[in-house]
Amino acid sequence: MKRIFTLLISALALVATAGAQTVDQTFVFTDTLGNVVPDGTEIVVNAINAEGQMVVPLKVKNVAGVKAAVSMYENIDQKPVINDEYGKVADFSTCAFGNCMLIAETGYSSKSIVEDDYDMNIQTEWLPQQGQYATWTATLQIHLFDIVKKTVFGRTIENPGSEVIAYGPKVTVKFVYDAQSAHIGNMTTEDAEPQQYYNVRGQHIMAPAKGLNIVKLSNGKTIKRIF
Repeated sequence: MKRIFTLLISALALVATAGAQTVDQTFVFTDTLGNVVPDGTEIVVNAINAEGQMVVPLKVKNVAGVKAAVSMYENIDQKPVINDEYGKVADFSTCAFGNCMLIAETGYSSKSIVEDDYDMNIQTEWLPQQGQYATWTATLQIHLFDIVKKTVFGRTIENPGSEVIAYGPKVTVKFVYDAQSAHIGNMTTEDAEPQQYYNVRGQHIMAPAKGLNIVKLSNGKTIKRIF
C-alpha cells in the first residue's frame, strides 16, 4: 500500500510539472526607471491623474534582441462592470505594443510585431466612475505568437499569427479607488470647466451621457470621464 501511495504522489508531481508554464524571457516588465519588475510581482495603483485615469506605471522591454509577434493578455474579470444602452462600458484601456484599445472584458490587446529594441510604456489605465469607490485586481501577461509570412507582388509581408508560442512574465495590478485618491484627482484638475462632450465614437453630444464620455475642458485639456 505504501508503494502504491508513493507512485501516486510521483505521478501527481509529474502532472503538476507538465502543467506549469515556463516563463519566456524575450520581454520583461520594467518600472519607469528601467528596473526589471520580476514575474509575479503585484503593484498597487492608488493615484488618479488630472485626466481621471489610474495609470499603471510600467514599461515593456525586448531584452532578447529578436523581432517578435506579441500581445498583452489582460484578465479584468474582477473589474466593476458599468453598463449603458450600448452594453458594457469599456473603462479600461491599454496601448501595449503600439496599439491602443478600450477593453470591456478579459482578453487580448491588439497583436503586433515589434522590433528587437522595443522599449515602451504600456500606457494601461483604468477610468473609475466618480464616487463609485472600488478595489480590484487586474492581471497582465505578455504572450508571444507565431509570425506568418506571405509574399504579395514579390514582397514578403509579416503578420502576427494565431498560435501562442510562449508565455512571458505576468504582473498583478491592484487598483484602489477611494475618497483619498478621488480627492487627489479633483485637486489636480484645478478649476477647469467642461466645454464640450463627445461619446466614445467621437460624436459631439450636448450633455454628458451615461457611461464613458470624452470631455474637452476650458484649459484646453481633453479628458475621459464616466457619468
